[in-house]
Amino acid sequence: MKKYKFFALAFAAMTLAACSSDDVVDNGAKPGAVAPGEQGYISLAINLPSQQGTTRATEEFDAGTDAESTVKSAYLLLFSGASEAAATFQSAYKLTNGSWTSTTGNVSATTKIVQQITRPTSGNNLYALVVLNGGGSAGDAIEEPATESETAGWKFGGQTLTANSTAFSALYSTALTLNLADVTGSTDGFLMTNAPLSSKPGGTTDPASPTIQTLAKVNTAYIYDTQAAAQDGVAAADVYVERAVAKVSVTKGTSTGTGNITYELNGFDLDVTNNKTFLVRNVSATPSWWSLYSRDASVTGANKYRFVGSAAVGTNLFRTYFGIDPNYNAAPATDDLAIGVASTFNTTPKYCFENTFNVANMKQNATTHVVIAAELSGLKDKDNNAITGDFYTLYNDKDKLYAGIDDVKAQVLVEYLANATIDAILKDEKNIVSGQTVSAEDFDVTFDNTTTGGYINVATVTVKETSKTKFANSTVPANLESNATVFAAVNSTLNIAYYKGGVSYYPVMIKHFGDTETPWAQSATEPTVSYPTTNQDDNWLGRYGVLRNTSYNVTITGVKEIGYPETPGSYPGNYDDSVESWIGVTINMLPWSVRTQEVELK
Repeated sequence: MKKYKFFALAFAAMTLAACSSDDVVDNGAKPGAVAPGEQGYISLAINLPSQQGTTRATEEFDAGTDAESTVKSAYLLLFSGASEAAATFQSAYKLTNGSWTSTTGNVSATTKIVQQITRPTSGNNLYALVVLNGGGSAGDAIEEPATESETAGWKFGGQTLTANSTAFSALYSTALTLNLADVTGSTDGFLMTNAPLSSKPGGTTDPASPTIQTLAKVNTAYIYDTQAAAQDGVAAADVYVERAVAKVSVTKGTSTGTGNITYELNGFDLDVTNNKTFLVRNVSATPSWWSLYSRDASVTGANKYRFVGSAAVGTNLFRTYFGIDPNYNAAPATDDLAIGVASTFNTTPKYCFENTFNVANMKQNATTHVVIAAELSGLKDKDNNAITGDFYTLYNDKDKLYAGIDDVKAQVLVEYLANATIDAILKDEKNIVSGQTVSAEDFDVTFDNTTTGGYINVATVTVKETSKTKFANSTVPANLESNATVFAAVNSTLNIAYYKGGVSYYPVMIKHFGDTETPWAQSATEPTVSYPTTNQDDNWLGRYGVLRNTSYNVTITGVKEIGYPETPGSYPGNYDDSVESWIGVTINMLPWSVRTQEVELK
């Protein structure tokens, strides 16, 4: 069997966007007469586009950091078939990494690489899938065979690639549980694969059923019989790739909101993130999303057809802005999502797998959140004294703050002694020495948590030793101290919140298209329904969620109210825009593609 050489003319890998082109331009070199099954060389152009930003109107891009853009390994997977949907695996190759040349715009860097390949003998179309930073070892996104081979022993996402059998569609429809650190770490780098691109622009115009292509079609006419000719000749395919994760940042901005609480940003973390992902972005939506548009009259211009960009990344190639995750159209199972914040809060950007859903499942317990930790200052307690550090709230009343634990104990005893059971015991004359009065000063109170912030409960209420003589025979009556039933009632009524160090937590759901492209307001005609069914997908599909290769920048514009004393452990199953709001947070999201949202914490 004779072999071809694939020559990667342009590796552009500096940002989080992606694209693919079938068009070539003859630069004067002449391809050789290489028949199927014979040796030959072709040049492959591989491009790593930039990340997009702000709104669709500007399609701003960000090249990202060096760590996010470094290419440590490169692999080429060839597929063949009458169409992309019918394509099956043919062969795989490890490419030799080259030197990178920076560019501007949608593509951030390019390089040249030569790789020997074997051209399939079938008369079908030939397609290229490039995997950057796939690892190559056991357990990595891509696994090389133990013995050098083009067709046998390769694995992608743990799935064995079988020549003429493994369908490309299986690579974007098989849910995988990956270690996030493995695909964003310093060892292997940020995993990148082909990005789905549209043949028609969106934004201001209806793409009108465009062709969405993920695999790069190889023009077999540009196969050369020498390596030098391939290096100087026309590229047989243009491949555009994107990172497999989304990026989230939180910053403290210049206050433009109505908040009047002084604060410092202690950091943030992510919550309700996906444990599962596809190695290649899944855009196999039925019906197609691409021509959906908001029916809201306020959405005009470049924001109208939001699912496809208007800035070309190549000839007749435009970015797409949505995809299906493994739990897209169903309530996520317990192991699908990671719920609960566990790591240290800081201001370092964080990464996560994409998390998208249809409108029916666009709910708070499935939507990726930013949980922001803000250290509050400038507060006054219930007596109008300045608060420094710790403070408490009771009765779910955030307008009345308690600066010291003694103030909280005093209120506990008010509720405890007012309880009908305790009141009856103390009013029974046979329990109390004649002439004695038992009051709050005769009791001690302890709590179950005074070392970390959060909701705390009364642990014990006991009579002081010096006060026991007030009771008959110096014996405390049964059920007076530490009465579990009474505790349950008191704790439920008080709902004691302990803000250790003055730190308050604010969960903020991340918007993808957000208010600019998918504005929402409670329906006047259906006030009890979050998302009326009329034009539902047009109006709100993609309003919330996170997509791979997109950078979400959350800017805090101010703090209006006190938040939670601890990070949430769960979220309700209400819709993201609920007619009964679970937390008063206003998020105005603007669009590695960059999307920015401003939030006033309250």
